[in-house]
Amino acid sequence: MKFSDETLRAYLEGNSDAVEAAAIEAAIETDPELEQRLMALDNFAPVVKAVFEDIPAEVPQVNLPEAKAEVVRSQSSGGPWRLLAVAASVAVLAVSATVWATRPQPMGWAEQAAIYQSLYTPDTIASLDNSPAALDAQFALAEAQLGRTLNRETLEALPGLELKRAQVLSFKGKPLIQVVFADDQGQPLAFCVIRQGEGAPAKDVKLAALSGLATATWAQDGYGYMLIGSNEQTDLNQELDILTTTFAG
Repeated sequence: MKFSDETLRAYLEGNSDAVEAAAIEAAIETDPELEQRLMALDNFAPVVKAVFEDIPAEVPQVNLPEAKAEVVRSQSSGGPWRLLAVAASVAVLAVSATVWATRPQPMGWAEQAAIYQSLYTPDTIASLDNSPAALDAQFALAEAQLGRTLNRETLEALPGLELKRAQVLSFKGKPLIQVVFADDQGQPLAFCVIRQGEGAPAKDVKLAALSGLATATWAQDGYGYMLIGSNEQTDLNQELDILTTTFAG
């Protein structure tokens, strides 16, 4: 199936219907050229790629003690060669232990969502089409992918915030919805929901600073939730009280 640039842009903007979006996602799985076209049309893709390429993956240097000038001859079986073999084994174990101890831990969905949101500026969201028709299409697609309502009426009524967009993202094959807002200063905030599946553990609200942004995360009934502020000092309490009540299950 062939997709025009206009169709792909509509998908990136969350304006495709559920059938068309599913067709595009299925085609991407087996068509690297289509994936490259989609990346080229996504304004955020090059920036996100650059962020992840900069994540350090170097193995730290391990300083081992220098060999002594004199080696005491061993009277046991194997002599000095046995000692050298033991020393080499200890060195290998030391390097392996250091590598595993300092190996970067894989990032979870919340960390990656925070990185993505940290790239937003007021200009990023100023020109978004948040007309009722555009939001209708975006929320229909997002809720179809997520398998639950996003309580749009509640989101539109959050005090001091203007609803700008609902966007379908993905993390390890799981649908991740990003709902973007602008505060009264035009600064971007986001509310994210990911479908984690039945059996996923419930988690109480956890406040943290990720990628320089204030965040709050919690999980309930197979879904994970995240509220992301515009900076590290953003007060999320008012919105958090409403959202934790609305999305309690």
